[in-house]
Amino acid sequence: MLEPEVEQYYNTYFELFMQEGWEQFMADVQQAVDTIQILAIQDAKELHLAQGQLQVFQRLLTWQDSITNTYEAALEEANYTEESDA
Repeated sequence: MLEPEVEQYYNTYFELFMQEGWEQFMADVQQAVDTIQILAIQDAKELHLAQGQLQVFQRLLTWQDSITNTYEAALEEANYTEESDA
């Protein structure tokens, strides 16, 4: 079992992910990714800017999966610890 404050931390995210606004935000981020035209980049400065944008957008697009995976790993660890203590 997770500590109550840790459980609340994850529950807050899971509530966020269920909101219509989250889906809209993810659609907007994906649209922003889709508008970056790599072939239109003219110099190294534009390339670095596009790389930075794509890194941020990718982090946002995978945020829900990252939180879910971390939560599941924390649960597994907590269950393992409880079993070891028993």
